[in-house]
Amino acid sequence: MKKILLFIIANFLLASPSAFLAGDLDSKNPYGLTKDEKYIWKNKQDIQKLQNIVNKQQKLISQQTKDFNRLKLQFLNYKMKTDTLSQQLDGIKTILPDIDNINMKISNLKQDLNSTNTVIFSLKDEVNNLKNELDNLKYIINKNKKINDNNIDTIISLVENLAKKIDNLKKQTQKNEDFTTWNKVKIFNKALYYFKHSNFTKAQEMFNYLYKNNYKPATSLFYLGEIEYKHGRYKVALGFYKKSIKKYPKSAKFTPVLLYHTGYSLEKLGNKDAAKKSYLKLIKDYPQSILVKYAKKRLENLEKSK
Repeated sequence: MKKILLFIIANFLLASPSAFLAGDLDSKNPYGLTKDEKYIWKNKQDIQKLQNIVNKQQKLISQQTKDFNRLKLQFLNYKMKTDTLSQQLDGIKTILPDIDNINMKISNLKQDLNSTNTVIFSLKDEVNNLKNELDNLKYIINKNKKINDNNIDTIISLVENLAKKIDNLKKQTQKNEDFTTWNKVKIFNKALYYFKHSNFTKAQEMFNYLYKNNYKPATSLFYLGEIEYKHGRYKVALGFYKKSIKKYPKSAKFTPVLLYHTGYSLEKLGNKDAAKKSYLKLIKDYPQSILVKYAKKRLENLEKSK
């Protein structure tokens, strides 16, 4: 009986909270707390809850930061693509005038082709007529094996007519193009085409016509000067360059070339001081021009030759 009683008491003691653990605030379920300890434990629980909330917020902020950086990177990529497209668009805008010029040249070439086709069709008709007349000659010759005087006169007459028609055909094919019937824009573009392809005789004729008719006089004078320059007639070229500047003293697209060729022409004619002034004006007023480095080289050579 005593053993049973001792066993019951032992189990009771083991099941009961230990007096040594009373007031342990670090315990999961503390007991035996004073009023202050209960207040501290409650605050500790609240702090733990707040800490959990802060941790969640920090995780959320970290995720949002990652999302923001990802969006920022996407934005930078889009901006780079936009800048690239903008540069490409600017490049396209710069070549639009060239495209317009090309379209105009194509239109002019089409007109020339149509005119040429008209001449070709006319020549074909003439050739067919000649062929018919030759067939007639053959017929007469075959029919009249014994040629009398009348037949001889007929043949001679036909041959003479054929010779005249052949001469007319040659004149038509060799006839100079009458560009004075064209509009001024077409003449100017054609003159530029001849100049770029070194047909200076045609280009000179057309630029002279344009200058006399007051169409782009400064530009026409410049190209007339360029033609003389390319032939090594520097003194004549300088005369055209000066007239061009007087006609249009403001800056033009061809001004850097005009200044460089003016300096070179003066240098060739022995006027080194004037040549230097022309090179220096080019360097000062048109620093972005590709001709600047050549002008500097010419200046260096002039200084060395002193």
